[in-house]
Amino acid sequence: MSSRNQATHEGNAIEHIQNMFLTPALTFSAWNPFLAAALKGNAQAHEGLGTIASEWQGFVANRIQEDIALMQRLTRCSSPNQILDAYTGFWHKAAEDYGYEVTTLTKLMTGVTSKMVAASQAAAGEASKDQGHWQRAA
Repeated sequence: MSSRNQATHEGNAIEHIQNMFLTPALTFSAWNPFLAAALKGNAQAHEGLGTIASEWQGFVANRIQEDIALMQRLTRCSSPNQILDAYTGFWHKAAEDYGYEVTTLTKLMTGVTSKMVAASQAAAGEASKDQGHWQRAA
């Protein structure tokens, strides 16, 4: 009788251990749509931020060239009026360049943000569909 009781007890312990390992699998499968959407969104964000970084890097390289050109122009100036003209032209172009760059970066950020929002909304809709399926399976 004790061997039968011991076998039943061991069987319950084995089932308990199997259920313990099965629960995280069910939990992770329920979160799978969220994880997939997060990874997809992360890839889109990475791509968008790479584009933004590339744009900014090009802008900074261009502005450094403008700074060097100003220094070269100043070295050739022989009168105060020429120096004033050099600085006036430099700051006028700098204001235009920075204004254009702010507009460009704003458009790029808006695009990245709208892609991220669309991805998260799609993930939420997909997860809500899958959640009902997961709850029925449990």
